[in-house]
Amino acid sequence: MTTQMNQAQLNKQRLDKFLMVITLPPALMNISTGNLGEHRGTKIIHDALQFSVYGAVIPSIQVPEVIQPYAGQSFKISSHSRPAYPNITVNFTVDSRFNNYWILYKWLDILNNEKESVYDSNNLMETPTVPTRSRRKDRSLTPPQEYQTDITLYAKDEFDKEIAKFTYKKAFPVSLGAINWTYRTEAELETTFEFAFSQLLVDLISNDTP
Repeated sequence: MTTQMNQAQLNKQRLDKFLMVITLPPALMNISTGNLGEHRGTKIIHDALQFSVYGAVIPSIQVPEVIQPYAGQSFKISSHSRPAYPNITVNFTVDSRFNNYWILYKWLDILNNEKESVYDSNNLMETPTVPTRSRRKDRSLTPPQEYQTDITLYAKDEFDKEIAKFTYKKAFPVSLGAINWTYRTEAELETTFEFAFSQLLVDLISNDTP
């Protein structure tokens, strides 16, 4: 007996059924928010971006072909290699205390500090005492394993159960979007950030009960 799947009877996935979780890299774990009031001296909230992301992209997955000449003809075979993935742009809403924006800012700041500070092995930002010209040789750079992390996007079904997982491996931010203030609207403050990554892993999540 042949089992067939009728496409018209399949449940359709909705665009708004997803959740993005950004695991903070080691370099950010011990940095305090430094905010005034109730947030003074507290650690970064690990899921600060989890509930504010409202737009994300799963890129196309490609394994290109190559042309193989043979006996006066040309045949296409697989290259067995994947080109580098394009960077991903994520849309998010800035929270009322700018915590999620600040996290991304500090993440980028570790890669290139706005005040030209040096990142050391103790996850501290210290102002160098050497002149700018001499600093280029002495400056220590953050190793990739300290600033890269996994970013995971979960697809959900109509009951909000996670059904698929898309994992961006070795991800790190490359830009933080502009903020456009205006008196003409009371809308929520929205912006974007862009991240690079090395691999994309796709897994199905089983919700079957034993």
